[in-house]
Amino acid sequence: MGKETESQINLVELKGKMRQESPPTPSETPTSDWMHPIKVKLGILRERSMNLSIYKVPNKLRHVNEEAYSPRIVSIGPFHQGKRDLLAMEEHKWRYMLSLVHRTPNPEKSLDECGKSIIELEEKARGCYAENIKFNKKELAEMLLVDGCFILELFLRRSLRDFVDKSDPIFNNAWMVPTLQHDLALLENQIPFFVLQNLYEFILPFAPKTLPRLFTALALSFFHADLSLNQVTSRGESIQSSRHLLDLLHNFYLPTSPVNDPKCKENWGFRHCATKLLEAGIQFEKSSTVEDRLLDVKFSNGVINIPPLSVGTTTESLLRNLIALEQCSFGSSHHITSYAILINGLIHSSADIELLQRKGIIINNLGRGEEVLPLINSICKEVVLKDFYFSKLCEEVNAYHKSWWQWRRHKASWKARWHRYVGALRRDYFSNPWRIISFVAAVLLLLLTGLQTFYTFLKDVLPSFILCNFDRKILKTERSPSICILTCNFHYMLFYEVLKVPTIFC
Repeated sequence: MGKETESQINLVELKGKMRQESPPTPSETPTSDWMHPIKVKLGILRERSMNLSIYKVPNKLRHVNEEAYSPRIVSIGPFHQGKRDLLAMEEHKWRYMLSLVHRTPNPEKSLDECGKSIIELEEKARGCYAENIKFNKKELAEMLLVDGCFILELFLRRSLRDFVDKSDPIFNNAWMVPTLQHDLALLENQIPFFVLQNLYEFILPFAPKTLPRLFTALALSFFHADLSLNQVTSRGESIQSSRHLLDLLHNFYLPTSPVNDPKCKENWGFRHCATKLLEAGIQFEKSSTVEDRLLDVKFSNGVINIPPLSVGTTTESLLRNLIALEQCSFGSSHHITSYAILINGLIHSSADIELLQRKGIIINNLGRGEEVLPLINSICKEVVLKDFYFSKLCEEVNAYHKSWWQWRRHKASWKARWHRYVGALRRDYFSNPWRIISFVAAVLLLLLTGLQTFYTFLKDVLPSFILCNFDRKILKTERSPSICILTCNFHYMLFYEVLKVPTIFC
């Protein structure tokens, strides 16, 4: 018994020594040692998921038209940094940054202060990108500083027009500004909006007083030069917050009044195209108020009011990137996607485009309507719609199209058909002098043929009919056979021998 007890004690001591000498297993390791990196990573991911705003375009959208999502001359942000075909603009970006800091009394001090503010925003800016950024902290901060100063100086020169430099390729070439408008409105070519606002707030005290106080108004004036300073200022004040320049344009196009019942699944578009709706008595008019935004489409008293859409070289790219932003953003509304589906439902042929052009709804800067048709009809390919924001409007239009008691609709329908027939007459018979001559000759021939037929009727059929009825009445009323024979012989000689008109009775 003693030996057994001693052996058991030695075995316990040996196990204790082995536990002390062997490395600890993961289950025995303190949680704070190996879980800390996981918690840090999860915290970073949580913060990034809340601030994500700049995305890579999904491949299914990019394959439809890759050119619409790719920058042409300038890279903004990390996604397209270093591409060969975009390197030529890098030197001009640095020149614009130099020009911006020289707008201040002390350029070197201003540059240091701008760099200090950007390096403090680097971590927050990094969390706005949906993809991992390969650049380190200093590289990303430098990129944000250079790109932000370039954009800001570009907007200032466009707004103030106080800088004339013959060596500046941007404002001395007609195609550069539209191309830059295209590149700065790409989903993958963005930097966070708070970076631009921070730089603008620093430079604003040294800028002319004519500049708008809000950076949103300055940015809108670059993309919409047709708007006055008061208009861009009022629009800029109405936009609460934006995440980047493309998001600013998205907010700019949203309707002024909220659209009711966006979750209706029954009426996703019109049942008929624009020409068919016009023939049914539904009119189209261009919105006349300046306050109306692109998505302020309304229907009242048989008239669809649509704000004008200017179709140019950058329209397709802008619409596609706005739709891509809605497709990628968590919780984003699908207003632009709904608008694209609405317009696509109205346009089925070049005749629909011509109708909307005559009404001033489509401003075609591309040339012929055949060039606009594929642009509109392909804009919604590979797009998933969550909520259709014009369902109530389409429901009202479709119900109005079915109604028979709307006298205004019938009046407009007859008027539209009359104009269509007159238009077809002009197109088919009055397009050139030879067709006009042929048409006039055919009408004259038809008139002469009708007159000849009428004359023949008066000469041949009518006298015979009258004479026969007159002779029958004489035979019925006269009792003397001799008077009847003399009357008939007189009529026979008068109509048959003199007038050469055959008589049925005689």
